[in-house]
Amino acid sequence: MENEVLIVGAGPTGLALAIGLEKQGVLFRIIEQNEGPGRTSRAMVVHARTLEFYRQFGLAHRLTEAGIVEDAVHIYKDRLEVGRIPLGEMRTGITPYPYLLSLAQDVHESILVDYLESKGGRVEWQTELLSFEEKEDHIEAVIQNHSGNSRSRYAYVCGCDGAHSTVRHQLDLDFPGGTYSQIFFVADAENTQPFKGMSAGFRGSEFNLALNIRTTGTVRLIGIIPPHLIDPEPPQVFSPLIPHVESVLPIKVGEVNWYSPYRVHHRVTDKFRKGRAFILGDAAHIHSPAGGQGMNTGIGDAFNLSWKLACAIKGRMDPAILDTYETERIAFARKLVATTDRIFKEAVNRKRFRNIMMPYIFPRVVQSYKVRRILF
Repeated sequence: MENEVLIVGAGPTGLALAIGLEKQGVLFRIIEQNEGPGRTSRAMVVHARTLEFYRQFGLAHRLTEAGIVEDAVHIYKDRLEVGRIPLGEMRTGITPYPYLLSLAQDVHESILVDYLESKGGRVEWQTELLSFEEKEDHIEAVIQNHSGNSRSRYAYVCGCDGAHSTVRHQLDLDFPGGTYSQIFFVADAENTQPFKGMSAGFRGSEFNLALNIRTTGTVRLIGIIPPHLIDPEPPQVFSPLIPHVESVLPIKVGEVNWYSPYRVHHRVTDKFRKGRAFILGDAAHIHSPAGGQGMNTGIGDAFNLSWKLACAIKGRMDPAILDTYETERIAFARKLVATTDRIFKEAVNRKRFRNIMMPYIFPRVVQSYKVRRILF
């Protein structure tokens, strides 16, 4: 239908866009090439601003009930706690959600899918965009599913289809940036020792992050694989990294549920819009995991664009309102990538940052009310 929006990708960004359009009474079709919602934890951190968006749809409480509240970051040096950053106190009086929420992405997605279905919407799984072409007043898309290929018309197409976005490739948009030389690891594992919550640990040239996941007995671990373990390839199992992690943080790794080595990229595409096509989330910007901002930024893209599409389609505003999506969100993405890139380089390359600034100076500086407000 020519007043319908085609959403490609049913991760948090695509689902948030569908929820925003449904609220505005706009017809949409959301397709996803995978067979169902994700089954691994992936992105974990949900920020206050994202929960504020969800509150507008009566969704925030569903996420907070399913997640684990992290209201402080504990700083460790050689397994000993040397400081604490009070997240809750940073945000008091600013937001009803003065914390970070730890919530596995598969749980997050299932909550959004259930909400969408309760409103009469549905995700078309195992359905893939093959190609699309822009006409004078619509998009013509070729879509493949178990029934074969079909050609349909849409008002707009929105690529929420990740770093290897079909929509971005079809638009022939550059994705400038680079890849950090270090190889990261991410793992979800049982922890058999008492754990205070979100933690950052430092030891010599090494640092690791940890936070509760699913239950307080399971932790998400993130860090850089030491160079001596990459010879010639990073380990394909987590066991060689366990002594390294346990020397940095006061944890005892039990059963490992998931582990993956990966490289970190930092890229922002040249344009977020081309005619009747838009790109959002990882299709438009990817960056260091510093700050846990990636998924949250994609959700912000979605809620920014959803009401503007509604205004344009329903004739409530001049379609030029759609130009502001790129103006606002590309500036945000560029600033975010620059910020996380700077923090990442400091953490990786500067011994003074790892061994003095973060363990000893930073926890004391944030005792200042003014500093906490600025940081938030």
